[in-house]
Amino acid sequence: MKKIISTFIIVSALFIGALTSFAQEKESNVYHFVLVDIKDGVSAEQIEEMSAVGEALLAKIPGVLEVSINKKAREDRDVHIKDYDIGVLVKWKNNKTGDIYAPHVLHQTFLKLYKDTFKSVRVIDFYGN
Repeated sequence: MKKIISTFIIVSALFIGALTSFAQEKESNVYHFVLVDIKDGVSAEQIEEMSAVGEALLAKIPGVLEVSINKKAREDRDVHIKDYDIGVLVKWKNNKTGDIYAPHVLHQTFLKLYKDTFKSVRVIDFYGN
């Protein structure tokens, strides 16, 4: 009897965990965070333009709730990531928005306009509120 109860508890916990994970993926916002290292020779004016144009374009993609693009604010602590110049934060309605966002013509237009100024790009996507 103890073995049956233990098995039931384990199966129930796994099932609840799977449902919670599924619900989180369906309902939670996703923060799409990009660290961009800019090539040498790109001016501050070009970076300001890229930020303004990027915010305007990317905000129009369906499912995008918020966009912020700007230069690094701090790097004075050991825990700060230092090898980037620009941070891009795009808040998506949910994880499915990423499937729309990546190939969307406005995202592709932004990349076409500015990817030649990027030395490297790293992406972090995580669930949020």
